[in-house]
Amino acid sequence: MSSILSSLILTLVSLLFLFGCDSLRSKRELTHFSQQVMTIDYHISVGDSLSGDKKKQIQQTIDATFQEIDAIYNKWNPHSELSVLNRLPAKTPCSLSPQLYEFLQRLDIFVQLSGGRFDPTIEPLQQLWTSRMEKGRLPSLSEIEVLRPCIGWHTLHFADGMFYKDDSRTQLDLGGVAKGLAVDLLLERLHRIGLNHLYVEWGGEIRTLGFHPSKRPWHVYISRLANADPAQAIAHLNLTDHALATSGDYFQCWKVVTEQGEEKIFCHIFNPLTLRPIELRAGSVASASLLALDCVMADALAKVLMLFDSAVEAEGWLKNLQKEYPYLAAWVATRE
Repeated sequence: MSSILSSLILTLVSLLFLFGCDSLRSKRELTHFSQQVMTIDYHISVGDSLSGDKKKQIQQTIDATFQEIDAIYNKWNPHSELSVLNRLPAKTPCSLSPQLYEFLQRLDIFVQLSGGRFDPTIEPLQQLWTSRMEKGRLPSLSEIEVLRPCIGWHTLHFADGMFYKDDSRTQLDLGGVAKGLAVDLLLERLHRIGLNHLYVEWGGEIRTLGFHPSKRPWHVYISRLANADPAQAIAHLNLTDHALATSGDYFQCWKVVTEQGEEKIFCHIFNPLTLRPIELRAGSVASASLLALDCVMADALAKVLMLFDSAVEAEGWLKNLQKEYPYLAAWVATRE
């Protein structure tokens, strides 16, 4: 893991294609697929030689995967399976699709690994804080406390393909890991149809398989938001069969004024342990990029790193996690 960066750094992850180093034949073999889905662009590069029929099969696989993500995991789709669960009354059993049931089981692992910092039941908390911060103020302590009984992974129950929740107000937001899931499904399904060299990215979350046509790993770099120059990047990485996800405090922020007249800035990432969003302040974690074997884990744990009071604490938590998952690595930036 890299050393802690103490300057004001905001992180983006960008693919660095070094076409100048490739042969003409390699350029022809690199095929790109790109389109906007659910307001976010995806970028898929295939390093295998493709026929016209194979290109059609690839696009069909991509489209079907995104349709599945929207139909099951998208909270903004009122007809999705997730939206049905969010509207479910308390103590009312509901059957789950095999896909969502398996995914909830996997998320349970991240909740345990994070000590509760990763918890998708924060949706009611996000709705409250966002509605107040959009008006430039904070929610009251009583408004926050009234939500406490409906926040927490322990309020959900799922077993044998069935689901129910203790409180009807409990709602899930899977946005923190849905992009990672989509990237994983895309790569795995494209691999199943015979592709062995892939770069898949959606919303900054990345996973690779095999090699670039020039027979090198896929090159990516973690860049500074205010400086996209690769020479000034936080890190350059050669990815082969790995995933990289980045979380940052700069995607959406609100400036609010407290009752004491003090100005504070909060971002879109919420801490289920404190029932508060991250406050931008000196020493707080500004961004975290995590390297893992799959994008769901990278996506989930990158957000966990954001929730520690300092980069030193985040680094310590990851160091302990590396005893069980030695392939994990992270790059953390903090604010001055």
